[in-house]
Amino acid sequence: MKGKILNPENDQRRYRAAAVYDFVEQSLLKSGVEESGAKSTATGLWQASLRGVDSHGVRLLPHYLKAVEGGRINPNPEFRFEQTSPSTGRFDADHGFGHAAGIRAMRHAMELAREAGSGHVAVRNSTHCGSMAYFALEACTEDMIGTAYTHATPKMRSANASETFFGTNPICMAAPMVSEGPFCYDGATTVMSANKIRLYGDRGLELPSGCGADKHGIETRVPDRVAQLLPIGDYKGFGIAMMVDILSGLLTGMPTGDKVSDMFEDPMSQKRNLGQFYGALRIDAFEETERFKTRLQELADRIRREPRQDPEVAVLVPGDPEKAHQADREVHGIPINPMVIEQFETVARHLKIEPL
Repeated sequence: MKGKILNPENDQRRYRAAAVYDFVEQSLLKSGVEESGAKSTATGLWQASLRGVDSHGVRLLPHYLKAVEGGRINPNPEFRFEQTSPSTGRFDADHGFGHAAGIRAMRHAMELAREAGSGHVAVRNSTHCGSMAYFALEACTEDMIGTAYTHATPKMRSANASETFFGTNPICMAAPMVSEGPFCYDGATTVMSANKIRLYGDRGLELPSGCGADKHGIETRVPDRVAQLLPIGDYKGFGIAMMVDILSGLLTGMPTGDKVSDMFEDPMSQKRNLGQFYGALRIDAFEETERFKTRLQELADRIRREPRQDPEVAVLVPGDPEKAHQADREVHGIPINPMVIEQFETVARHLKIEPL
Protein backbone atom coordinates (compact mmCIF):
# COMPACT_ATOMS: atom_id res chain seq x y z
CA MET A 1 0.00 0.00 0.00
CA LYS A 2 1.59 3.27 -1.11
CA GLY A 3 1.27 6.69 0.48
CA LYS A 4 2.94 9.01 2.92
CA ILE A 5 3.12 7.49 6.41
CA LEU A 6 1.22 9.68 8.87
CA ASN A 7 1.63 7.33 11.83
CA PRO A 8 4.85 5.28 11.47
CA GLU A 9 4.30 3.39 14.75
CA ASN A 10 1.26 1.60 13.35
CA ASP A 11 2.96 -1.75 12.57
CA GLN A 12 1.17 -4.99 11.82
CA ARG A 13 1.72 -8.54 13.02
CA ARG A 14 0.78 -11.69 11.15
CA TYR A 15 -1.55 -14.38 12.45
CA ARG A 16 -1.98 -17.94 11.20
CA ALA A 17 -4.73 -18.05 8.58
CA ALA A 18 -6.49 -21.02 10.19
CA ALA A 19 -6.45 -19.32 13.59
CA VAL A 20 -7.97 -16.15 12.11
CA TYR A 21 -10.80 -18.14 10.55
CA ASP A 22 -11.49 -20.00 13.79
CA PHE A 23 -11.64 -16.76 15.79
CA VAL A 24 -14.09 -15.14 13.36
CA GLU A 25 -16.33 -18.19 13.24
CA GLN A 26 -16.35 -18.62 17.02
CA SER A 27 -17.13 -14.93 17.50
CA LEU A 28 -20.15 -15.19 15.22
CA LEU A 29 -21.40 -18.42 16.77
CA LYS A 30 -21.07 -17.06 20.31
CA SER A 31 -22.97 -13.96 19.20
CA GLY A 32 -25.94 -16.16 18.35
CA VAL A 33 -25.49 -16.41 14.58
CA GLU A 34 -26.89 -19.69 13.28
CA GLU A 35 -24.20 -22.20 12.23
CA SER A 36 -24.57 -22.10 8.44
CA GLY A 37 -24.65 -18.31 8.37
CA ALA A 38 -21.67 -18.08 10.73
CA LYS A 39 -19.59 -20.39 8.53
CA SER A 40 -20.52 -18.60 5.31
CA THR A 41 -19.85 -15.16 6.78
CA ALA A 42 -16.58 -16.24 8.39
CA THR A 43 -15.46 -17.73 5.08
CA GLY A 44 -16.32 -14.53 3.18
CA LEU A 45 -14.43 -12.30 5.62
CA TRP A 46 -11.48 -14.69 5.88
CA GLN A 47 -11.21 -15.15 2.12
CA ALA A 48 -11.11 -11.38 1.59
CA SER A 49 -8.26 -11.00 4.10
CA LEU A 50 -6.44 -14.01 2.66
CA ARG A 51 -6.61 -12.43 -0.80
CA GLY A 52 -5.28 -9.11 0.49
CA VAL A 53 -8.63 -7.30 0.34
CA ASP A 54 -8.22 -6.17 3.94
CA SER A 55 -10.78 -3.37 3.61
CA HIS A 56 -13.54 -5.99 3.32
CA GLY A 57 -11.94 -8.67 5.46
CA VAL A 58 -11.83 -9.69 9.10
CA ARG A 59 -11.34 -6.10 10.30
CA LEU A 60 -15.12 -5.67 9.79
CA LEU A 61 -15.98 -8.37 12.34
CA PRO A 62 -16.48 -5.96 15.30
CA HIS A 63 -18.78 -3.81 13.15
CA TYR A 64 -20.90 -6.81 12.20
CA LEU A 65 -21.12 -8.01 15.79
CA LYS A 66 -22.41 -4.58 16.82
CA ALA A 67 -24.97 -4.82 14.02
CA VAL A 68 -26.16 -8.17 15.37
CA GLU A 69 -26.34 -6.83 18.92
CA GLY A 70 -28.16 -3.68 17.80
CA GLY A 71 -30.72 -5.55 15.72
CA ARG A 72 -29.62 -4.43 12.25
CA ILE A 73 -28.51 -7.95 11.26
CA ASN A 74 -30.82 -10.89 11.92
CA PRO A 75 -28.65 -13.73 13.30
CA ASN A 76 -31.28 -16.38 12.51
CA PRO A 77 -32.92 -15.38 9.23
CA GLU A 78 -35.44 -17.39 7.24
CA PHE A 79 -34.07 -17.26 3.70
CA ARG A 80 -36.71 -17.59 1.01
CA PHE A 81 -36.06 -18.39 -2.65
CA GLU A 82 -38.68 -18.10 -5.38
CA GLN A 83 -37.94 -19.26 -8.93
CA THR A 84 -39.58 -16.83 -11.34
CA SER A 85 -38.60 -18.38 -14.69
CA PRO A 86 -36.37 -21.23 -15.90
CA SER A 87 -33.31 -19.01 -15.40
CA THR A 88 -34.27 -16.39 -12.78
CA GLY A 89 -35.25 -16.13 -9.16
CA ARG A 90 -35.86 -13.84 -6.20
CA PHE A 91 -34.17 -14.34 -2.84
CA ASP A 92 -35.30 -12.73 0.43
CA ALA A 93 -32.37 -12.46 2.86
CA ASP A 94 -34.61 -11.58 5.84
CA HIS A 95 -31.99 -9.02 6.96
CA GLY A 96 -29.41 -11.74 7.65
CA PHE A 97 -25.72 -11.54 6.84
CA GLY A 98 -25.14 -10.50 3.23
CA HIS A 99 -22.30 -13.02 2.94
CA ALA A 100 -24.56 -15.94 3.87
CA ALA A 101 -27.44 -14.75 1.71
CA GLY A 102 -25.16 -14.02 -1.23
CA ILE A 103 -23.43 -17.39 -1.33
CA ARG A 104 -26.80 -19.13 -1.06
CA ALA A 105 -28.21 -16.97 -3.85
CA MET A 106 -25.21 -17.68 -6.08
CA ARG A 107 -25.70 -21.41 -5.56
CA HIS A 108 -29.33 -21.00 -6.61
CA ALA A 109 -28.10 -19.13 -9.71
CA MET A 110 -25.71 -22.01 -10.46
CA GLU A 111 -28.52 -24.53 -10.07
CA LEU A 112 -30.62 -22.56 -12.54
CA ALA A 113 -27.68 -22.36 -14.94
CA ARG A 114 -27.18 -26.14 -14.87
CA GLU A 115 -30.63 -26.48 -16.43
CA ALA A 116 -31.11 -23.28 -18.41
CA GLY A 117 -27.51 -22.35 -19.33
CA SER A 118 -27.58 -19.22 -17.22
CA GLY A 119 -29.07 -18.19 -13.91
CA HIS A 120 -29.67 -14.82 -12.24
CA VAL A 121 -30.93 -14.20 -8.73
CA ALA A 122 -31.98 -10.84 -7.26
CA VAL A 123 -31.52 -10.54 -3.48
CA ARG A 124 -33.64 -8.24 -1.34
CA ASN A 125 -33.70 -7.31 2.37
CA SER A 126 -29.98 -7.92 2.63
CA THR A 127 -27.06 -6.34 4.49
CA HIS A 128 -23.44 -5.50 3.65
CA CYS A 129 -21.96 -8.52 1.87
CA GLY A 130 -18.23 -7.74 1.81
CA SER A 131 -16.05 -8.60 -1.16
CA MET A 132 -18.05 -9.51 -4.27
CA ALA A 133 -15.31 -11.91 -5.40
CA TYR A 134 -16.51 -14.37 -2.75
CA PHE A 135 -19.67 -14.98 -4.75
CA ALA A 136 -18.39 -14.75 -8.32
CA LEU A 137 -15.55 -17.18 -7.60
CA GLU A 138 -18.07 -19.74 -6.35
CA ALA A 139 -19.45 -20.14 -9.88
CA CYS A 140 -15.97 -21.03 -11.14
CA THR A 141 -15.96 -24.17 -8.99
CA GLU A 142 -18.36 -25.65 -11.55
CA ASP A 143 -16.73 -24.16 -14.66
CA MET A 144 -19.18 -21.28 -14.86
CA ILE A 145 -18.62 -17.55 -15.20
CA GLY A 146 -19.84 -15.73 -12.10
CA THR A 147 -21.02 -12.13 -11.77
CA ALA A 148 -21.92 -10.16 -8.64
CA TYR A 149 -23.21 -6.64 -7.97
CA THR A 150 -24.32 -4.61 -4.98
CA HIS A 151 -25.27 -1.02 -4.27
CA ALA A 152 -23.83 0.75 -1.24
CA THR A 153 -23.83 3.78 1.06
CA PRO A 154 -24.25 6.90 -1.16
CA LYS A 155 -20.72 8.28 -0.88
CA MET A 156 -19.77 8.85 -4.54
CA ARG A 157 -19.59 12.46 -5.68
CA SER A 158 -21.76 12.72 -8.78
CA ALA A 159 -20.20 13.89 -12.03
CA ASN A 160 -20.06 17.71 -12.13
CA ALA A 161 -21.82 17.92 -8.75
CA SER A 162 -20.81 18.90 -5.25
CA GLU A 163 -22.85 16.26 -3.44
CA THR A 164 -23.06 12.47 -3.36
CA PHE A 165 -25.74 10.23 -4.84
CA PHE A 166 -24.58 6.66 -5.59
CA GLY A 167 -22.34 4.36 -3.58
CA THR A 168 -19.19 2.52 -4.57
CA ASN A 169 -21.50 0.02 -6.34
CA PRO A 170 -18.90 -2.65 -7.16
CA ILE A 171 -19.01 -5.00 -10.12
CA CYS A 172 -17.33 -8.39 -10.20
CA MET A 173 -16.78 -11.10 -12.81
CA ALA A 174 -14.82 -14.33 -12.36
CA ALA A 175 -14.00 -16.98 -14.97
CA PRO A 176 -12.00 -20.22 -14.68
CA MET A 177 -8.54 -20.63 -16.25
CA VAL A 178 -6.80 -23.86 -17.21
CA SER A 179 -3.62 -23.79 -15.11
CA GLU A 180 -4.18 -21.28 -12.28
CA GLY A 181 -6.94 -19.80 -10.15
CA PRO A 182 -9.76 -17.94 -11.90
CA PHE A 183 -9.56 -14.57 -13.57
CA CYS A 184 -11.36 -12.21 -11.19
CA TYR A 185 -12.13 -8.55 -11.63
CA ASP A 186 -13.70 -7.09 -8.49
CA GLY A 187 -13.76 -3.33 -8.41
CA ALA A 188 -15.74 -0.42 -7.05
CA THR A 189 -16.94 2.29 -9.41
CA THR A 190 -15.07 4.77 -7.22
CA VAL A 191 -11.28 5.04 -7.25
CA MET A 192 -11.28 3.66 -3.71
CA SER A 193 -13.96 2.21 -1.44
CA ALA A 194 -14.95 3.84 1.86
CA ASN A 195 -13.69 0.80 3.77
CA LYS A 196 -10.32 0.99 2.02
CA ILE A 197 -10.04 4.68 2.89
CA ARG A 198 -10.79 3.75 6.51
CA LEU A 199 -8.02 1.16 6.23
CA TYR A 200 -5.59 3.86 5.09
CA GLY A 201 -6.61 5.89 8.12
CA ASP A 202 -6.16 2.92 10.46
CA ARG A 203 -2.67 2.38 9.07
CA GLY A 204 -1.77 6.05 9.29
CA LEU A 205 -1.31 6.49 5.54
CA GLU A 206 -1.98 9.46 3.30
CA LEU A 207 -4.27 8.71 0.35
CA PRO A 208 -3.10 8.73 -3.27
CA SER A 209 -4.49 11.63 -5.28
CA GLY A 210 -7.90 11.37 -6.91
CA CYS A 211 -9.56 9.16 -4.27
CA GLY A 212 -11.64 11.35 -1.99
CA ALA A 213 -13.06 14.79 -1.27
CA ASP A 214 -14.22 16.62 1.85
CA LYS A 215 -17.82 17.54 2.63
CA HIS A 216 -17.59 20.50 0.25
CA GLY A 217 -16.46 18.32 -2.66
CA ILE A 218 -12.85 19.53 -2.47
CA GLU A 219 -10.27 16.78 -2.96
CA THR A 220 -8.30 15.72 0.14
CA ARG A 221 -5.63 13.09 0.78
CA VAL A 222 -6.28 12.86 4.54
CA PRO A 223 -8.48 9.79 5.19
CA ASP A 224 -10.30 11.29 8.19
CA ARG A 225 -11.43 14.28 6.11
CA VAL A 226 -12.95 12.24 3.29
CA ALA A 227 -16.73 12.66 3.08
CA GLN A 228 -17.11 11.93 -0.64
CA LEU A 229 -15.58 9.28 -2.90
CA LEU A 230 -14.45 10.16 -6.41
CA PRO A 231 -15.70 8.03 -9.33
CA ILE A 232 -13.38 6.23 -11.74
CA GLY A 233 -13.30 8.10 -15.04
CA ASP A 234 -15.61 10.85 -13.75
CA TYR A 235 -18.97 10.46 -15.55
CA LYS A 236 -18.06 6.94 -16.75
CA GLY A 237 -17.73 5.59 -13.22
CA PHE A 238 -20.91 7.44 -12.27
CA GLY A 239 -22.71 5.78 -15.18
CA ILE A 240 -21.53 2.29 -14.24
CA ALA A 241 -22.66 2.92 -10.65
CA MET A 242 -26.13 3.72 -11.97
CA MET A 243 -26.13 0.45 -13.96
CA VAL A 244 -25.32 -1.46 -10.78
CA ASP A 245 -28.09 0.34 -8.90
CA ILE A 246 -30.61 -0.62 -11.57
CA LEU A 247 -29.76 -4.28 -10.96
CA SER A 248 -29.33 -4.10 -7.19
CA GLY A 249 -31.98 -1.51 -6.31
CA LEU A 250 -34.70 -1.41 -8.93
CA LEU A 251 -34.86 -5.13 -9.80
CA THR A 252 -34.86 -6.07 -6.11
CA GLY A 253 -37.39 -3.46 -4.99
CA MET A 254 -34.90 -1.98 -2.54
CA PRO A 255 -34.02 1.73 -2.04
CA THR A 256 -31.88 3.32 -4.74
CA GLY A 257 -29.21 6.02 -5.06
CA ASP A 258 -29.19 8.55 -2.24
CA LYS A 259 -31.95 6.61 -0.44
CA VAL A 260 -29.63 3.67 0.30
CA SER A 261 -28.81 3.38 4.02
CA ASP A 262 -25.45 4.33 5.54
CA MET A 263 -23.24 1.49 6.77
CA PHE A 264 -21.58 3.41 9.59
CA GLU A 265 -23.65 6.53 10.32
CA ASP A 266 -27.15 5.05 10.59
CA PRO A 267 -28.23 3.50 13.94
CA MET A 268 -27.33 -0.15 14.44
CA SER A 269 -31.01 -0.79 15.12
CA GLN A 270 -31.92 0.28 11.57
CA LYS A 271 -32.22 -2.40 8.87
CA ARG A 272 -30.11 -1.72 5.78
CA ASN A 273 -32.54 -3.04 3.13
CA LEU A 274 -29.78 -3.64 0.59
CA GLY A 275 -30.13 -5.44 -2.73
CA GLN A 276 -27.62 -7.61 -4.57
CA PHE A 277 -27.65 -9.31 -7.95
CA TYR A 278 -25.86 -12.56 -8.77
CA GLY A 279 -25.36 -14.43 -12.02
CA ALA A 280 -23.91 -17.73 -13.23
CA LEU A 281 -23.22 -18.55 -16.89
CA ARG A 282 -22.44 -22.06 -18.07
CA ILE A 283 -19.44 -21.87 -20.40
CA ASP A 284 -20.31 -25.03 -22.30
CA ALA A 285 -23.58 -23.45 -23.42
CA PHE A 286 -21.41 -21.34 -25.74
CA GLU A 287 -17.97 -22.92 -26.09
CA GLU A 288 -16.12 -26.11 -25.22
CA THR A 289 -15.08 -25.54 -21.62
CA GLU A 290 -11.44 -26.61 -21.74
CA ARG A 291 -10.86 -24.60 -24.92
CA PHE A 292 -12.31 -21.51 -23.23
CA LYS A 293 -10.17 -21.99 -20.13
CA THR A 294 -7.05 -22.57 -22.22
CA ARG A 295 -7.67 -19.49 -24.35
CA LEU A 296 -8.34 -17.34 -21.27
CA GLN A 297 -5.04 -18.60 -19.82
CA GLU A 298 -3.24 -17.69 -23.05
CA LEU A 299 -4.88 -14.26 -23.09
CA ALA A 300 -3.73 -13.54 -19.55
CA ASP A 301 -0.20 -14.75 -20.27
CA ARG A 302 0.06 -12.58 -23.41
CA ILE A 303 -0.88 -9.55 -21.31
CA ARG A 304 1.72 -10.41 -18.67
CA ARG A 305 4.42 -10.64 -21.37
CA GLU A 306 3.79 -7.13 -22.64
CA PRO A 307 6.84 -4.80 -22.55
CA ARG A 308 7.11 -2.96 -19.23
CA GLN A 309 7.41 0.78 -18.91
CA ASP A 310 9.05 0.25 -15.53
CA PRO A 311 11.17 -2.94 -15.61
CA GLU A 312 10.70 -3.37 -11.85
CA VAL A 313 6.89 -3.41 -12.06
CA ALA A 314 5.11 -6.43 -13.54
CA VAL A 315 2.26 -6.16 -16.04
CA LEU A 316 -0.70 -7.78 -14.32
CA VAL A 317 -4.21 -8.97 -15.14
CA PRO A 318 -7.11 -8.56 -12.69
CA GLY A 319 -6.78 -10.96 -9.79
CA ASP A 320 -2.97 -11.28 -9.93
CA PRO A 321 -2.32 -9.20 -6.78
CA GLU A 322 -4.94 -11.17 -4.87
CA LYS A 323 -3.39 -14.49 -5.96
CA ALA A 324 0.02 -13.31 -4.81
CA HIS A 325 -1.37 -12.17 -1.45
CA GLN A 326 -3.13 -15.48 -0.94
CA ALA A 327 -0.01 -17.52 -1.73
CA ASP A 328 1.96 -15.43 0.77
CA ARG A 329 -0.64 -15.29 3.53
CA GLU A 330 -1.44 -18.99 3.45
CA VAL A 331 2.21 -19.58 4.40
CA HIS A 332 3.16 -16.50 6.46
CA GLY A 333 -0.18 -15.54 7.98
CA ILE A 334 -2.65 -12.68 7.68
CA PRO A 335 -1.41 -9.22 8.76
CA ILE A 336 -3.75 -7.42 11.17
CA ASN A 337 -3.05 -4.00 12.58
CA PRO A 338 -2.85 -3.34 16.34
CA MET A 339 -6.07 -1.29 16.44
CA VAL A 340 -8.05 -4.22 15.05
CA ILE A 341 -6.32 -6.66 17.40
CA GLU A 342 -7.39 -4.49 20.34
CA GLN A 343 -10.96 -4.67 19.06
CA PHE A 344 -10.66 -8.46 18.73
CA GLU A 345 -9.43 -8.69 22.33
CA THR A 346 -12.48 -6.73 23.45
CA VAL A 347 -14.68 -9.10 21.46
CA ALA A 348 -12.99 -12.12 23.04
CA ARG A 349 -13.48 -10.79 26.57
CA HIS A 350 -17.12 -9.89 25.88
CA LEU A 351 -17.93 -13.29 24.35
CA LYS A 352 -15.68 -15.27 26.73
CA ILE A 353 -13.73 -16.97 23.95
CA GLU A 354 -10.01 -17.48 23.37
CA PRO A 355 -8.34 -14.36 21.92
CA LEU A 356 -6.62 -14.54 18.57
